[in-house]
Amino acid sequence: MNSPRRYAISCAVLAAIVFFFNLGGPKLWDRDEPRNAGCAREMLERHDWVTPYFNGELRDHKPVLLYWFMISAYAIFGINEFSARFWSALLGVGTVLMTFDLGRRWFGPRVGFWAGMMLSTCMMFPVAARAATPDSVLIFFATAALWLYAGLWLERKSCDSLQNDQDTTSPRLWQVIAAYAAMGMAVLAKGPVGFVLPAGIIFLFHLWRISHDNTLVD
Repeated sequence: MNSPRRYAISCAVLAAIVFFFNLGGPKLWDRDEPRNAGCAREMLERHDWVTPYFNGELRDHKPVLLYWFMISAYAIFGINEFSARFWSALLGVGTVLMTFDLGRRWFGPRVGFWAGMMLSTCMMFPVAARAATPDSVLIFFATAALWLYAGLWLERKSCDSLQNDQDTTSPRLWQVIAAYAAMGMAVLAKGPVGFVLPAGIIFLFHLWRISHDNTLVD
């Protein structure tokens, strides 16, 4: 199995099995799942996509993006446990595929494949991908911002190595906008951490690059 497409399909299939198998079987548990799912149900019943309510009281503990996703799933699959968790599982599969692609582009298809497989089967990520909580949504959009940024950086590095002109090496505007939009969606999922986390990783990456380049010069 040497084709990157086959590696990607294998990662997606495993993630889908782990995240979607009997997804709607267990009842909503913990304190967050019932409250999140109930809040989305009340918003749907009120026909109000702006103001979150739970048990008739304003619920401003978390941003609204998770509720929007749940409402869309309720509209398609009905109000049940599977619908409440559907987007967490689907976005979890998306995170696995982006992890695979990051590994593929930086280190090769086999590394990307094993990175995706490990993420799909580690302890905590499948829990987040099978729960009606904002964690999987946050992780997906934060990862998307890093994935887009990594694509920009690799493209710029490739163009620099070919000594192309400045216009060609400048970042594509749509990719920059998409990366910032992904951070914005992450903020809508779980607050400022959606910006701080990917921005901090990018900042530390540049610090490492500066230190690495200085070491090579010395």
